[in-house]
Amino acid sequence: MSQSKPKIVIIADFSWSYFLQGAKGRGGGQANPWLIQLAEEFVEYSDEFEFHWIILDRSMQWGEEESKNWGKQYFHRLSRGKIMVDLLLGYRPSRSRLLKKIKTIKPAIVHCWGTERPFPIVFNDMTVPTILSMQGVLTAYKEIDALPPGLCWKIITAFEPGFIRSADIVTAESEWGVNQVKKIAPDAKTYQVEYGVHRGFYDVDYKPNNDQPYALFVGTLDKRKGLDVLIRAMAGLEGCGWTLRVVGDGGLKELVLNCGLSNVEFMGQLDWEALQKELSQARCLVLPTRADTSPNVVKEARVIGLPVITTKHGGQSGYVLNGVNGLIVDPLNSAGLAKCLCCVMEDPTYAKKLGAANHEKDRAYFLPVNTAKGFVNIYKSLIQ
Repeated sequence: MSQSKPKIVIIADFSWSYFLQGAKGRGGGQANPWLIQLAEEFVEYSDEFEFHWIILDRSMQWGEEESKNWGKQYFHRLSRGKIMVDLLLGYRPSRSRLLKKIKTIKPAIVHCWGTERPFPIVFNDMTVPTILSMQGVLTAYKEIDALPPGLCWKIITAFEPGFIRSADIVTAESEWGVNQVKKIAPDAKTYQVEYGVHRGFYDVDYKPNNDQPYALFVGTLDKRKGLDVLIRAMAGLEGCGWTLRVVGDGGLKELVLNCGLSNVEFMGQLDWEALQKELSQARCLVLPTRADTSPNVVKEARVIGLPVITTKHGGQSGYVLNGVNGLIVDPLNSAGLAKCLCCVMEDPTYAKKLGAANHEKDRAYFLPVNTAKGFVNIYKSLIQ
């Protein structure tokens, strides 16, 4: 009799729309798009493991449930009630729904993604190994006063230390992320597993538009991403002969729309196809972040071959090297950011040189197959 495959439960914000629309990215309504490429890569390991993805969906009526088989993996969508009610009840409604489903699957490992959601609330009820993969590190964002406003996020952030301590293993996608976890829980068993870039970005070539040159910002429009500093920098560069295109949505959207600067264009949210076009034609990516585990768009830019202007405050400082494949603004201020932008935007030859440096190395590093291998190795070590 053949031995059954170990079952891996993955609880994450996987976008159900993927099954209808394919990979569209955040601007296509798919949050946490790094999960899409991971699911695609896990297809290659479906003979070794039985993967069960569990998703909590607020759009469903309470009590509803739906399951789908894709890529030899199982996806289960469960209803989730109102977030504030769930929070005020200590995530008990979500815990009950998740535990009921986990009980029917009988997994060998439970792997939860992110502290922004209630998923790790199940860890204390588990008798099998548990893994928590960090997405953001909310405690670090709180320290720089860069959390989204409102009581909801304050409560969510308060759960994070307990979630981290309750996991058997914690993964983060960068050394910066690992270090932030260690600040919260020094004894946490941590691994670095870089979250890869969707293979669709590997087919995009860097062909900057030198007739109408522009720098590109992509991300949540908030203080954490340093958008306020970037707009101040652009205010001092009126008449520079190039523009900044801003892609995304968030609390500082009105700052962009009302800045009154002729050298700033607001693009809104873009799906991956439109974003790839913008990235391919930009002279550089600029992301003056104050805190980031490892920004997805920086990885995507490096896969395509753009030079990146960013800061040391995040995982990107591990692969964006000052003067090599990008520029690091340190300390972060509008004058220093403006100077770095001018260095790249006023010299297309220099921009091309920066973009080409370490390009093949970066492309190899961000292959999504590496992410899948990293987690499979952890799974195997826990099951042995």
